[in-house]
Amino acid sequence: MKKISGLVIALASVALLLAGCGKDRLSVEDHHLKADGLAVMIKGKTNQDRVAYQIDDGKKKTVKPESSAYTIMIPVQNKEQTVHLTAGTQKKTVKVDKTKPLVEYSQLKQKFDQGLVMTKLSAEDQKAAMSLQKKGQQLKEKQKEIKSKFVADKKAIAQSQDPKAVADLKKQVSAGQQLKQDAKDLKRQQAALAPKLKQAQISTKDERLPDRAKNGIHDLQSKKNFQLRANVDEEKVNALAVIVPVKTMKDKDQAQEFIMKFSTVASAVGADPKDVLKQFKKQMDTDKSTKTTAKTIHSNDVSFSIGISADHLYIYLLK
Repeated sequence: MKKISGLVIALASVALLLAGCGKDRLSVEDHHLKADGLAVMIKGKTNQDRVAYQIDDGKKKTVKPESSAYTIMIPVQNKEQTVHLTAGTQKKTVKVDKTKPLVEYSQLKQKFDQGLVMTKLSAEDQKAAMSLQKKGQQLKEKQKEIKSKFVADKKAIAQSQDPKAVADLKKQVSAGQQLKQDAKDLKRQQAALAPKLKQAQISTKDERLPDRAKNGIHDLQSKKNFQLRANVDEEKVNALAVIVPVKTMKDKDQAQEFIMKFSTVASAVGADPKDVLKQFKKQMDTDKSTKTTAKTIHSNDVSFSIGISADHLYIYLLK
């Protein structure tokens, strides 16, 4: 009788074990993910052959686990996202934090393409081009100032024949004449530089960013020594990744070209490229270890997260 009872208990234990093995299982490593890089990775395990997921009320998709482990890539957005996971009868939910848009795509393209042109000019011509651009902006601001004072003086004279207004009006007329002469000088200087700018524009034709960016994560530029990848949603750039081979940074000329392009990208999203490069150099000089990540750099509300592999350097830009 005792032998029979022991057998019954053993069989019951096996039955419970088998029942547990047959139960649907689904786990996630983290139920709340911060926006990081171009996308976040939801990771977990399941005993099912498929994991279905749905971002908010979007289209349902599936992934196939490898050795019970699954990974789902969710592009970061400028709104909080809720990801619903299903495997068999099991359900899980993961929250993904929002990120601020970095820049309008049109602005990124304009500044990047202009920066490319600058890389094709000599140091002297670069300085001249930047000086002319600054002068042009100053003349526009001066024109607005003169016009505003001119209108105010005319009004004061009409109302009360104010002698101070009369004197200032003459002053503004004289300033306006000088402004016209300055504008002529600027056009002459621009005309002298124009052929070089045109040649630089022609030489960078194949390196410019596309006129429009597709939604999702795509390469905006993929060259041997420079790759620019973007997360775009309705012409708003949510995140960027700059990718460069490590060996490029060891070649003086190639490194200089990379720095020019990277600086253009950093400037386009509102960061201070000189400050970012200074912080990055300081990290590289003080940390000679074989780490695969570096401390995040911040500049004007833009975060630069750095990843390092044996072959490439990855710089992720987020707000």
